[in-house]
Amino acid sequence: MTVRIAIVDRDYCKSDKCNFECNRFCPIVRAGNEIVWLDESGKAVIDEQGCIGCGICVEKCPFHAIDIVNLASEPQVPCIHQYGVNSFRLYGLPFIRYGKASGVIGMNGAGKSTAINILAGKLYPNLGNFDKKPEPEDVISKFRGSELQRYLKDLYDKKIRVSIKPQDIHEIPLILKGSVRDVIKFIENKDVFEHVSEIFKLNEFVDKKISNLSGGELQRFAITLAISRDADVYFLDEPCSYLDVHQRLRLAHILDFLLERGKTLLIVEHDFSLIDYLCDTITIIYGKPKVYGIASLPYSTNAGINAYFEGFLPHENVRIRKNPIKFYLKSLERVEFSPYKFLFWTNLKIDLDDFHLEVEEGFANKGEVLGIVGPNGIGKTTFIKTIVGEIKEYEGSVYSIEENPKMSYKPQVFKFENEELLVKDYLHYINKEFDKNEWIVDEIIQPLRIDQILERKISELSGGERQALMVASTLLRDADIYVFDEPSAFLDVEQRLSLAKLLKKYAQTFKKLVIVVEHDLLIHDFTADSLIVFKGEPAKKGYVLKPMSLKEGFNNFLKDLGITFRRDKRTNRPRINKPNSSLDRYQKEIGEYYYLE
Repeated sequence: MTVRIAIVDRDYCKSDKCNFECNRFCPIVRAGNEIVWLDESGKAVIDEQGCIGCGICVEKCPFHAIDIVNLASEPQVPCIHQYGVNSFRLYGLPFIRYGKASGVIGMNGAGKSTAINILAGKLYPNLGNFDKKPEPEDVISKFRGSELQRYLKDLYDKKIRVSIKPQDIHEIPLILKGSVRDVIKFIENKDVFEHVSEIFKLNEFVDKKISNLSGGELQRFAITLAISRDADVYFLDEPCSYLDVHQRLRLAHILDFLLERGKTLLIVEHDFSLIDYLCDTITIIYGKPKVYGIASLPYSTNAGINAYFEGFLPHENVRIRKNPIKFYLKSLERVEFSPYKFLFWTNLKIDLDDFHLEVEEGFANKGEVLGIVGPNGIGKTTFIKTIVGEIKEYEGSVYSIEENPKMSYKPQVFKFENEELLVKDYLHYINKEFDKNEWIVDEIIQPLRIDQILERKISELSGGERQALMVASTLLRDADIYVFDEPSAFLDVEQRLSLAKLLKKYAQTFKKLVIVVEHDLLIHDFTADSLIVFKGEPAKKGYVLKPMSLKEGFNNFLKDLGITFRRDKRTNRPRINKPNSSLDRYQKEIGEYYYLE
């Protein structure tokens, strides 16, 4: 039986500025049946039972406020929550196992945060009936025979306490005032706080005002607050945002500490390496962003991640991607005598205020993706700004085989000059062919989901949408060198995979040099041909090694971190070895921290 889902985005439905096209062109309405009308607030309403799913209204709506989805059959899991008429709905919930870490992966806008709010008791599910609040027994009965039945009963009987680290940490300074020190006076679980704050090095910014914290500092502060609450179950919504690799590993140690104390964790994260390392099981939430989401049955972490990359969920018998994501083994050595050598730099010395950066002599090739790794505050952005010409005072020189190579740069922190421009007008200003060139549409606009926001103002975009737009606009400029500083921030798993494929394909197809600063090691493994490793003391001094092969660079970087990677036999994706496991000890013994085979 076909299930029809009709969505009307009430923020973008503007009946006072259109000719009611969704009603006028609907074949069912023209046949004399009223299935599209305006409610008392002037927003369109579509009767899902009467809709035939032709999609004419979707095409005719001038504000792209309508979406119609035809599901071949009713999802195997029940509708848990629907926000209103013609609104987003979530089917099923992620599974929680007491005393274990469970992970949740999926696209932005597919219901991950909705699921967390339901499981944490912040949002009471309506089971798809938004006119009547169901009884707790009705909700619990939907999961009869599963671990969720026990969990939800404990939740509604108030037998468990929960703590949440929210996704949007930027709201914290609006709620909490004063310095970090002022707030931590009121923390209830002092022993846990002392342990976590020492690992996360909160003393580095304990006297700073909360409103002045950087993204990484604010994230560490938010995680510490959530974990220092006396609770049984901890929900962490995208805890890796803004954290560098070193800090992500510290986070893993902190979460291991909670598990050792018998606590229960549910982690929503786009960094597969952390999910793979920490979690026993994962739930995949799939569907269509802002339309519907379906929570899969639980998978073992390895099997679930592999299923996600392969694009097929065996428990549900559902294909979620046309083509599988494949990881390919890279060359063991970097070619020193490439005919494509393009960008060169001598030994450099750069001083900015109290920070000193030294750079080893090196070069980069056309057609190459050059990855950059290192902790926050170590000079990665300083090096990039020197390469692109924003920093002009330094010792040494940067030069190219072309006299004035054109550069396109996506900074780590960015803003748009005119936030009131429509996305399509902004992109048209950057590149007049953006919507006519087939390669651009197929390889950039659609994979990054820019086509879904063309009619929206830049000021209305979410963090992920703004990031995708900035990445796209950087690639749409005519340049010889493309530089991206943390391009995956705020992007979901699917967009990150699309980004990784896109950057690699762009460099190879057009023989461009692409430089990428990134904390997600999976992206570097998939995309980079060479690696630059940064070392030193954050905020004081940094040292930049010359570009190396991916194997040599990762071996160097991972040795400092004290972790080893192996290859998954099915997908070739890199996986972190458990500390002190036999494989971890063996790889450290032979000096192979990063396995290519």
